[in-house]
Order: sequence, then C-alpha cells, then structure tokens
Amino acid sequence: MGDSAQRQPSLPSLVIRNPNFLCLWAAAAIAAVGDHLNEMALLQERRALDSDRSVRIQALLTFAFFLPYAVLGPLAGWWADRFSRKWTMISSDLLRGVVAFNLSLLVPALAAWLDPLGVGDYSIVLPLMMIGLFASFFSPCRQALLPTLIREDQLVRANALISAAVTISGIFSYLLGGWIVKHLGVLWNYRLGAVTFASSAALISLINLRRARVADRPRLTGVWTPIRQGFAYVRRHRRALQMILLGTVFWGAAGVVISIIPAMVKDVFRGDIADIGVYRGLLGLGLVLGAAVMTMIGPAMPIKTAVLASLAGSATWLVLLDIAYVFRLGRFIPGLCLVGLGGAGAALLVTIMSTIQRFVPDSRRGRVFGVSDMATMAATVATTGLLGLPEIPHLDRYVPFLLGATALALFVALALAWREYRKTEIESPLLSIVWQIVHTYAYSWCGLKRIGPMTVPLRGPVLLAANHTSGIDPMALQGALRHRIISYLVAKEWYENPLVGWVIQMVRSVPVDRAKPGLQFFRNCLQCLRDGNCLLVFPAGGFGEVSDQPEYKDGLALIALKSDAPVIPVHISGTRYSKHPLACYFVRHRSRVRFGKPIDLSAYRGREKDREVLRAVTRLIVQRIEELAPDAQARENSVASPTAAAAST
Repeated sequence: MGDSAQRQPSLPSLVIRNPNFLCLWAAAAIAAVGDHLNEMALLQERRALDSDRSVRIQALLTFAFFLPYAVLGPLAGWWADRFSRKWTMISSDLLRGVVAFNLSLLVPALAAWLDPLGVGDYSIVLPLMMIGLFASFFSPCRQALLPTLIREDQLVRANALISAAVTISGIFSYLLGGWIVKHLGVLWNYRLGAVTFASSAALISLINLRRARVADRPRLTGVWTPIRQGFAYVRRHRRALQMILLGTVFWGAAGVVISIIPAMVKDVFRGDIADIGVYRGLLGLGLVLGAAVMTMIGPAMPIKTAVLASLAGSATWLVLLDIAYVFRLGRFIPGLCLVGLGGAGAALLVTIMSTIQRFVPDSRRGRVFGVSDMATMAATVATTGLLGLPEIPHLDRYVPFLLGATALALFVALALAWREYRKTEIESPLLSIVWQIVHTYAYSWCGLKRIGPMTVPLRGPVLLAANHTSGIDPMALQGALRHRIISYLVAKEWYENPLVGWVIQMVRSVPVDRAKPGLQFFRNCLQCLRDGNCLLVFPAGGFGEVSDQPEYKDGLALIALKSDAPVIPVHISGTRYSKHPLACYFVRHRSRVRFGKPIDLSAYRGREKDREVLRAVTRLIVQRIEELAPDAQARENSVASPTAAAAST
C-alpha cells in the first residue's frame, strides 16, 4: 500500500495542463471527424434526399455502427480490463483507418450485388459495422483509462471537455463532409477519414502511462467468468445500474432524433445534402454548450439535479421540435430545439460517464463500461433497427408520431427517476428542488468547499453556532450540510418579505425582531429544536467585516442550555462582505466551511438564569468557533508538527 502511494504521480491541478489528457482529448476529437465524414459520404451513396427513404437510410447507418457495441460490449469491456487500454485504442484506430480508406471500393461492390435484389440500402451496413466493431473496443478502453490520467475531482470537467471537443469536431465534419460530397465527391471523404484515424492513433501513442495514477488491476483469468462478474457488479451496485438505465433511455431517444434529421431537412427546410450537416451541427452546438455549462457548474451539481434537469429539458425540447415539424415553423425554431436537445443530452451524458468513473474501481471499470455500451447501444440499435430494417412505405410521413412517442418515453423516464430519488428524501418535493438549487449555486458561484470532517448528526435537534461576515453565509452553510435542512434566525422584515419569505418559512426558520427579541422568540427557537430541526444561530447577531469586533449576544447560550441540543461550532471563511445582504449574492466567493466537534456544556446545565454563566457559555462557543479559523488551524498544525517529528525520532 505504501509503495503504491509513493508511486502516485503529482498530476496538474488544471486538467488542460495535463499532457496525457490533452493527447486523449485531441485523439477523440480527431477520430470523431473521420466517423462523420464517412457518414455523410454514405448518405450520398444511397441518395438519401432524393426519396422519402431518408429516415430509413439514416437509421440504417446508426444501426450498423452501433450494433457491434450492443453485441460485443461485455467482451470489449473484458478486453479493456485484461489487456493494455492504450495499445487497444491505437490498434482500433489503425484498423478503422484501413476500413475507411477502402470504403470507396467496398460500398459500390456491395451495391452492385444487392441492388438487383431490391435491398441495395444494406450495402452501407456491412462496411459501417466493421468500423463500429473496432470502435466498440476503443470505447470502454478510453472511458476506463481517463480516470487514471487525471485527478478524481476533475472527472466532470474532463468528460465535459472531451464531449465538447468531439461535438465541435462533429459540427466541423458534418459541414466539411457535406461540402466535400457536394463539390469533390465521396472518395475524398473516405480518404480524409482514414487520415483522421491514423492521426488519432499517433496522438494516443504519446500518452505516457508513467505519469498516470497507479491502480491495482489484478490479471484476469478466463473470459466468461470475468464477464459474468461485470454483469453481477452492475446488478449489485444501484448507482451504476441507475446510470446505465438512464443512458439506455437517452441513446434510444437519440437514435430516433438522429434518424429524423434528414427528413426534417428535406420536408421542412427544403434543403440538400449540405444542409444535413448544418442541422446535425446545430445538435452538436447544443452538445458543446451543454458540455461548457457542465465544466462550470457540473462538479457542483448533485447527480440527481443533473439527471432530472437533463431529462426534463430533453423531453420538453422534443415536444417543441414536434410542434415545429407539424406546423412547419421555418428554420429558426427547429434549429433552436436541436440546440436545446443537444445541451440537455450533454449534461446527462457527462453526468452518467463521470458518475460511473468515480464510483467503479479501475479493476472492473472496463467491464462495467462494456455492459453500459451493450445496454445503451442496444437501445439505439433497437430504435434505428425498427425504423431502418423493415421496408416501411413513406416512413418520413410518420416523423411527428416518432417525435411524440420519444418525448413521452422521456417524460416517463423523468417520472420514474423522480420517484426513485424521492425514496431517500423526507422533505417535500418543493423543498428538495430548492435545496438542489442552493447546493449547485453554493458550490459553483460561491466556490464552496467543506474542510475537515462533518460532525453534524444525521437526525435529531442540533444547534449550529457560526461566525457571520456575509449575507451569503446561510447559503454556504446549507450547501456544505448535505443531509440536513437548516432552520435560521431571520430578521422579521425578511420573514414577511413576499419575495423570499416563502422560502424562509418553508425551511421552518424563526423570525426575530432584532430590536426587541422578546420571550416568544426564545419559545419559538426551543420549539424548533424540540421538533428535531437543525437551527443555525450567529452569536454576533448581524454580519460585518472580518476586521470588526462584534458584540456577541447571550441569547445563543440561553437557547443551548434550555434545549439540551448538541451545539456544533462552525467557521465560515472566504466570503466577501457587502453592506447590503443581497449584494453578496452577485459577487464571486471562495467560501470555506469547517465544522467542529460538539461543545460540552454539561458543567453549565441548569444554571441558565445566572447571567455570568450565560456570558461564560457565550465566550466558550465563540472561542470554539475562532479555533476553527484557517489561521488558528495553521498555528495549531505548526505547533503539532515539531512535536510529532520529535515523537517519531
């Protein structure tokens, strides 16, 4: 264990300064260009826009590429856990390049054989299946290798950056591929596609695994037993299973959306082959924007928030796209819907990928991603197979029904996901939504980090005592305390404010008249604690700058002694002071929250009527809060270090 820890490299704090990640990132982007160049050429080979078979031909392309994922996913996952992931990706890219280079010979030869039989559209299936075969081994290797190249806290951003790069490449290649097909012919698409795969292989060869994180990966013996272990792991681990099921729903819907784009270009926009690239590019633009948002707020967003928001967004945008198609609402609105769909899809994909990478150990990661590829791509294969394999007359006419059915499926998935997440929550649905917004805001905009252990119990009455230097402090504390809803002491005027009062009342906060608190105020605080709530009190009353010397009130001491609730000291640092309470919500912070151990007040119990006792308790609580300050912690560590060094000597 110690040797493994010593061999761990020091990885860059910024993922964009990590050479290994940059090689993988660029390789993924370049390979995506080749995939889509070939796709545009194959659409032209079958004259997709010259008939009402455009949905069928696009569905066949998607079906052919992803069928190997669905069939060979578990085997490819086993391979990723058994053999070198780096060299598997290099080999996969080179073999894809060979197939792409020869597509100009393979496709016409198959068409000449199959056209007389009336099944000429299948001439694009076999060549694309060969490319998909090698890509299916590439996928779990890349997904399993990525977490070893970067720090764990960079997973969301790294996946978002790769997603954005692949999507930008897709936009570029759709536009470029459409232009090349129209002006130069399909031969140049195939040749350029082969070059991109070779370039991707060259970039992957530059990855230096000596700079990667060391992970224990025992050598697998046999084939079927390790594959069964991969399925068993997914079945036993609820989080992995949930993510794979969500990915299955998404990719099933994606198969339909991708298939209908040529029909939309033909029927709504009256466009040509080059316009398919434009509108596939709009879908890609949404993926880029979604990935960009995830790089900024993704690490701060709870998993369930990202999942629910993504499903709701995807379903809503699909409904709007269906309306735009039925009523022929021009180019702008359908284009906007495609951008929105892409954004919601990117958020969901990044969440699924980073969650599996974070929670699945490296020794099983390849097999879990193999199971994921099998399940998710099987959904795409199923939807595109239903659209592409049978000869359905005038299929393009049914696009509105296809979009409506897909939107309905996503709404059902949203309802099931919401129901599943609600099983672990005791608060109301509205309060749960508000908490998720607060959590995301605190960690993204306020730069929140919790330092040290969490000492607040899971349930029962708790009294939090904290310093107060900014109006953002309550939100920072709530963001740091993930398992409890905090009740606050709130100035009466804010409690009665129609804008924010309903939120304050929803979390069972206690109103206070700061000029004359009165006896009823103390009774309300005690009742709040008797109800088992977590009550936050600032001993200083109002907030001020760090340099201020506040006059601490004894009300906290009285509440603590009367209630018998455990008192947890909390220190908040890194927040910026603003005179107006709301102004601080619009400036950036680097907030840090530290929770201390419960304060022992047993020596003071039963003496709450003694004013000196109250003052002593107040001083003790304030002292414990100040001991949690970063400067005090640093001084304590500097004193402890020489002692520890002397003891070890």
